[in-house]
Amino acid sequence: RSAQLFFLSLSIGESDQIVPMADALAAAGTAMFDDVLMAQKLPSDVVQRFNECLISGAPTPEEDQKVIADAMFAWARELGAVDFAHWFFPLRGGGGAVGGMLGAFKRDTLIDLDFKSAYVTKPMKACLPHERLFQGETDGSSFPNGGLRVTHSAAAFTTWDRSSPPFVMDKCLYIPCAFVTHFGKCIDEKTPLLRSMDAVKLYGLRLLKALGIGTDAQTMHSYLGWEQEFFVISADHFKARPDLVNCGRTLFGTLPTRHQQGDLNYFQPIPGKVQELLDTVQAEMLKIGCPMAVKHNEVAPGQHEMSPVFR
Repeated sequence: RSAQLFFLSLSIGESDQIVPMADALAAAGTAMFDDVLMAQKLPSDVVQRFNECLISGAPTPEEDQKVIADAMFAWARELGAVDFAHWFFPLRGGGGAVGGMLGAFKRDTLIDLDFKSAYVTKPMKACLPHERLFQGETDGSSFPNGGLRVTHSAAAFTTWDRSSPPFVMDKCLYIPCAFVTHFGKCIDEKTPLLRSMDAVKLYGLRLLKALGIGTDAQTMHSYLGWEQEFFVISADHFKARPDLVNCGRTLFGTLPTRHQQGDLNYFQPIPGKVQELLDTVQAEMLKIGCPMAVKHNEVAPGQHEMSPVFR
């Protein structure tokens, strides 16, 4: 099975009210700036050059960056965005503890000083500066192992992965990014995947050419990914277990009957409270363009699965 198993302790209290969207499909894709929306919001020549740069790996021309940033800003404001954030997945060196697989970001307000003004005290203006959309700089000294790099090389850089559409959630425009050090070394989970896709593209196109199939192809895309399996427990039970709180996994306890070799829970009806949770997660994922299409009970008690269609 091509599945990734991770431990996700979702705190669900007995009195929590989880209210899923009325119709998740009706709002699917409404909060992401994808190719369809780009074609609607941008001039056709800008879209064409953007796609050509995406295939070749060349940087987006600065004039096009400005047009894209302005259009994305106007769209994000329509959805109520006040901040924007470069969203990346740094190497945290964790062993499964809560937070070890979480993305990282810092929220910047969609605002800047108007340096074209003649006033000494520059007025503020709401905007998304194009240079801050495509690239950012932040502190990388604490990744992956906490402050071991010297100060003069502690900087790290985020760059928009143009193959991943930005999305708006909780009044913030999130921009999916790669994360590299001052010397260009990757310290995130995303960059190795992008580099592996470059390798698949290079040798895949060579293979097609050698086979005489699709000889006019310019690039290759992967639609393969992991299933997401996790455990859901109540907040009260979670707080009562120091191993779960501190390590994100069980370290002690009684072995289950037949060492979890039974199948009583597999594909059984999902418990009501968990169903509400998964429906809510599915609705939010669909909204930002991640088609979370499968959800079901797994084998172990409290174990569940959600699987997206990878795009």
